[in-house]
Amino acid sequence: MRKQTACEFEPTVVKSFKSNFQTDEIAEHIYGCADCQETAKVVRFFQSNLTHESPSKNLPVAGFVWWKSRLREKQRAAEQVAQPILIVQTVAVVVLVGVLIWLFDNGSLQVSSLNRIFASLEKVIVPMFAVILCFLFTCSILIFTLRGFLSEK
Repeated sequence: MRKQTACEFEPTVVKSFKSNFQTDEIAEHIYGCADCQETAKVVRFFQSNLTHESPSKNLPVAGFVWWKSRLREKQRAAEQVAQPILIVQTVAVVVLVGVLIWLFDNGSLQVSSLNRIFASLEKVIVPMFAVILCFLFTCSILIFTLRGFLSEK
C-alpha cells in the first residue's frame, strides 16, 4: 500500500485562493483536511504579504551589497588583530609612567640630569631624526609590499 504524501485537492485549493473564488465543496474539504488547512494558511500568508507591501524601488545593487559585506569583514578582522597591539601599547605606557614616577621618587632621576641629557641630544637629534624617518619609510614600504603579496593569494 502506497502512503499518500499530499492531498489530491491541494492544487485546487491553491487555485481557489488565487482566484478568490471558493465553492462550498472546497471549503468543506479544507475544513476536514489537515494538509489543505496548512496549504490554505501558507497561501493566505503569501497573498497578504504580496498585496500589502509594495516592492521597494530603491534596492541597492547586489554587487554593492556584497562589496560592503566584504569591507565589514575586513574591518572586523583588522579590529580583532589590532586589539592585542592596543593592549600592549597601553601596558607599555602605564609601565613607562610607573618607572618614571619611581625614578623621580627614588632620586635616581633629577631635573639636572635631564638638562644634561637634552643638551647632549642637540648634537645627535638631527641624525637620529633622519634614521627614524628612514626606518619608518622602510617599514611602510615593507607593509605595503606584504599587503599586496598577501592579497594576491
